[in-house]
Amino acid sequence: MLIKNKTFCITTLGCRTNICESNDINNQLISLGAIHVASIDQASICLINTCCVTNKAESKSRYFINRAIRSKNCQLIIILGCLTQLNPKIIENKKIGIVIGSQHKQDIGKYIIKYKAGTRIQLVNSFKKNSEFEVYETYDFKNNTRAFMKIQDGCNFMCSYCVIPFVRGRQRSLSHLIILERIRKMIANDCKEIILTGVNTAGYRDSSKYGFYELLEDINELKGDFRVRISSLEPFQIDKKIIDLITNNPNRWCQQFHICIQSTNDEVIKKMRRKYSLKEFINLCKYIRIKNKFVSITTDYIVGFPTETSDQFIDSLKNLNILKFSDMHLFPFSSRPFTVASKLKNIVSDSEKKMRFMKINKLNIQLQNEYLRQFIGKTVNVLFENSNKENTQSGHSEYFFMVNINTSQNLTNKLLKVLVVSMTDNQLFGRIV
Repeated sequence: MLIKNKTFCITTLGCRTNICESNDINNQLISLGAIHVASIDQASICLINTCCVTNKAESKSRYFINRAIRSKNCQLIIILGCLTQLNPKIIENKKIGIVIGSQHKQDIGKYIIKYKAGTRIQLVNSFKKNSEFEVYETYDFKNNTRAFMKIQDGCNFMCSYCVIPFVRGRQRSLSHLIILERIRKMIANDCKEIILTGVNTAGYRDSSKYGFYELLEDINELKGDFRVRISSLEPFQIDKKIIDLITNNPNRWCQQFHICIQSTNDEVIKKMRRKYSLKEFINLCKYIRIKNKFVSITTDYIVGFPTETSDQFIDSLKNLNILKFSDMHLFPFSSRPFTVASKLKNIVSDSEKKMRFMKINKLNIQLQNEYLRQFIGKTVNVLFENSNKENTQSGHSEYFFMVNINTSQNLTNKLLKVLVVSMTDNQLFGRIV
């Protein structure tokens, strides 16, 4: 087999969905006899799983493609993912032998075997309205402490700034029977935390009578020593039933809700074509905090949307102080091809956007500090992961924040109770109870 004993490296840009897919590709190539290496410079086959959600993500993707081209060891470059779906001719170079869009990733091994030097394989097809969820046959998480489970792909919501529907297609979901079977396998392999992920995770739907809530109910009934975290949620797709299930079962469900708001000014929200009002979002957060006052509510936030006035920005800052997110993923607005927002008149200069970003980032650090400080003297459940520091072990709590402890023990993949005793520079330190 042509791929046997070949070294390969996967570089992954962008979201958790890409991370999950890269993990599946990694397992697929290993099952075919290839050898995984950590660096592009060591690999004879270099795969770049690209992202194009922002200008920065696209630039990073191009950087790693060019780095692979410059590598003396690399004999075959495979570019795949969202950026190639958006622009199949992103870079013309004879070392780029295979170009795959957002579909066909599950068959990469087959195309590597078919590949002949000098003849490019290009598989970038338009999505059909009824495209099916692509299932990876090779699926193994036995070496992971925290495992990503992709349950859904695509998005039907045409937010004005977002290119994702153009490069990921319409919503589609993995069979709940396959999901439950794979989670049981993860539990058997001693995986302690499973992260449900997708482009539009709460949009999961296996049939007219089986949706996201029914999936959570079935996962909740599974036996085993594990917990589940849910990645990004849209506020208009979660209700009290979902919130109740998660907050009423804290040993099974991590007490974190990552709910994307993107703006906290109603006029900007409307221009973004988001499907909620600020009042609805605030009421949603209030209900979650009534159920668990310590719960972590994090979000994504776009800074410098092209039509945002100074008054709207001031209003946004005021509302962020009301919402008090425990963390915000901040993104300067990037104009993306095909989107409605790319055609809007831009009234926000680059210097103004930078200033706004700095102000919101400063507020974010302040709100993080306020949120974390309340845990000093409290006990949390920490899943320890591999540590890069000598005599220090770190891991995620059920509220997602990291906790560090001083120890020479190897605590990897242990879920332990930790008393938080201090905080320095928004980092928490504790000791095992």
